[in-house]
Amino acid sequence: MTVDTATLRLGSARLGADIEQVLTGLTLDASSDSVAQLTVTASDDNGIIAASNLAATGTALTWMGQAWQVAAITTRWGEDNTIGHSFDCRSALARRLRRTYKASAEKKVSPSQWVTGRVTAAGGIAICQPSSKQGTIAQSSGSDRQSELDVIANLASDLDWSWCEWGGRLWFGSRYWAWSGNATGQRLWPVTRGTSPASDAISVEATIDSDTTDNLATGTVTVPYGYGVKVRPWDRVRLAGYGQRDGVWLVDAISVTADGFSPVSLTIAQPHLPAKKKGSST
Repeated sequence: MTVDTATLRLGSARLGADIEQVLTGLTLDASSDSVAQLTVTASDDNGIIAASNLAATGTALTWMGQAWQVAAITTRWGEDNTIGHSFDCRSALARRLRRTYKASAEKKVSPSQWVTGRVTAAGGIAICQPSSKQGTIAQSSGSDRQSELDVIANLASDLDWSWCEWGGRLWFGSRYWAWSGNATGQRLWPVTRGTSPASDAISVEATIDSDTTDNLATGTVTVPYGYGVKVRPWDRVRLAGYGQRDGVWLVDAISVTADGFSPVSLTIAQPHLPAKKKGSST
């Protein structure tokens, strides 16, 4: 398999030709309510990867200008002395939030204030929908301990909101709020039909289901590699040329096979306005 290594760096240096030759895959998966993950795979029969910095957790990588850290390594020994590695890479912010456990109870603070404080302390930037103060927001320890990311996920669930993280930023709010274009840092991507080779979709599928409570409509858009590889979760796309489905949609998830040519799949939605709950601003 071809691997798009043009922007892949180990630390600040470009990968050596010996490492590039043994890479077998590079994929990106990112979505609402999950930690974004870049996965690098390699066939390492000659021990080239094992002797490199890539074989250690915490090693810094950059791809498409975004910083990652090796968080988990899986090694498989197969027949005929074959050795394969899989490296799961995540952002430094996500790793800190996942690994920070402490007992705390903060009174008269809003969920958005709590999230902002913890994300900032972890070295990131929080982009939050305003929310009302709650009685107490607690982070437990001991046998039922919660990481800071666990608490963020629980707060989002309690409010019928969501979160996503990318590139040292964490967004926290309702998907409707994000779809409305209120989240700082969002970009709007035109997706056309028979208009421009750069932005024309390869395929579009859209579904309206009046019985769902989360979304007015959902869909999947497949776009050319060079275009789709730039899109991020909680960006928005504007469909044009698709009749009644034209308009703005929220990007809920992206899936990239980074080989330089495979189309990129975007999961999109037009969310419902969530019911107002205690602490919510909607």
